[in-house]
Amino acid sequence: MSDLVSPFKAFLKQHGYQLTSERVEIAQVVGQQRRIFTTEGLISQLKEGGYRQSRGTVYSTVRLLAEAGLIVQLPQASEAHYLTSEQASLYAVCRCRCCGAEVLYRQPRRLEALRHAPTHRYRLVQPLLVFFGLCQRCERETAKTNNKRSETQSRGLQQASSSR
Repeated sequence: MSDLVSPFKAFLKQHGYQLTSERVEIAQVVGQQRRIFTTEGLISQLKEGGYRQSRGTVYSTVRLLAEAGLIVQLPQASEAHYLTSEQASLYAVCRCRCCGAEVLYRQPRRLEALRHAPTHRYRLVQPLLVFFGLCQRCERETAKTNNKRSETQSRGLQQASSSR
């Protein structure tokens, strides 16, 4: 759980944005996130917690948190998914190419090596490691589909050879 409020307040002041209690509350809830989140999920969580922010306030605050570098938007998602910067520095994201499911995978050594690896004319500001693959459910479904296809092809070949 990270404290996003203090650096967020400093960012707002430095860039001339108004500091409101709604923005502070949103930053507090975002700082408590333990997994990948979406803005819509955050809105639901805020409502369940008794907060009364408008949808527009939540979206604009999430945008400001990303601009401040306190959260990171994951690449290539159909809906914007976010991680806190602290999580991005500790975890890799594993995303299923088939269904889009995402899980966090703790990779401290690999991320630390990436952070210190020499890069050609490029300074790493926020490393984010994303692995693409198949989740177990999609892998099982793919295997079932491939087995059915193989069986159908085998039957087709058997029928063709028996009709000769």
